[in-house]
Amino acid sequence: MKKDGQIIIIEDDKEDGDILKEVIDDLGYNNEVVILPDSTLVMEYLKRPESAPFLIFSDINMPKMSGYELRDLVLADPDLHDKTVPYIFFSTASDPETITTAYKKAAQGFFTKINDYDTYKDVVKKIIEYWKAAKVPE
Repeated sequence: MKKDGQIIIIEDDKEDGDILKEVIDDLGYNNEVVILPDSTLVMEYLKRPESAPFLIFSDINMPKMSGYELRDLVLADPDLHDKTVPYIFFSTASDPETITTAYKKAAQGFFTKINDYDTYKDVVKKIIEYWKAAKVPE
C-alpha cells in the first residue's frame, strides 16, 4: 500500500461516485482520486505499472460484475494481493447477509452509503486516517 497513492472509487452510479470524490477532496487529502464506473475495467487499471493504490472503495451491486466478484479477482491475483490495498465496501444494502458476505470476501470494512453529507465526510475521514496510520507490509 502506498499511502500517497490513488484512492480508487469503483461505483457505477455517477452521482454516488462524484459525491464520494467530493467528500475526499473536501477533506484535503493529496491522494489522486480515480473513479472507475465499470467494474470490468478495474483489474486492468490495477495491473498498470503506474497504478499505486492506497485504498479502494467499492460498491457491491453493479452491472456486469458485482463488487463481490471483483473482490474475488483481486484476492486471486498474487501481484495485487501483495500490494496490501485495503478494500472497503460502500453499499445501500445493510442487511446481515450482505455484511457477512462482504467480510467473508476479506473486506477491510463495510459501510452503508450515507445521505447526510457531514456524517458521510466524518466516516470517510475516519477510514482514511485509520489506513494512513496503519502499519502494513511494504
